[in-house]
Amino acid sequence: MLESGVIATTLIAVVLILAPNWGRAAAASEDTATASAAAAASAAITGPASVSDGDGLRLNGQRIRLQGVDAFELHQTCETGPCGQAAKDALERLITGHTVACEPVDTDRYGRTIAYCRADGVDLGEQMVLQGHALAFRRYSREYVDEEAIAQRNRAGAWAGAFDNPADWRRAHPRG
Repeated sequence: MLESGVIATTLIAVVLILAPNWGRAAAASEDTATASAAAAASAAITGPASVSDGDGLRLNGQRIRLQGVDAFELHQTCETGPCGQAAKDALERLITGHTVACEPVDTDRYGRTIAYCRADGVDLGEQMVLQGHALAFRRYSREYVDEEAIAQRNRAGAWAGAFDNPADWRRAHPRG
């Protein structure tokens, strides 16, 4: 019994000694997270961009894929017509004459930078989904799900007819 009392007393002493440092460790962790966020923000890629497809850009020599969206594939046709080309054209309209700023969040398996991009403050992913030229990419993100519901309700873009989900279309039409 005496031995368990000594262990309990020792444990309490260790907790009392370390407890003040736990707060410092949490603050240091928050400082590190803030510094990481600041570093990511400073790594923003800005400048004139060109469009490769409905969810892809080239910016300062880097290939960028919009975070959280899956646009219709360039050669994809929907009931409304060539929805892949329509998606590319819509993204071109959104960026033409505007400065594009992208905040990288990841790199995909093809080496593209995954990023949130804005053209003069307008969220490109959000607009592509709202206009019915892309879907919320639920496999990777829950963002833009509400915008997709709005586009569907408004029968915007491809929502005016039937279409294959871009991921399903890619599986049915593998590249070379």
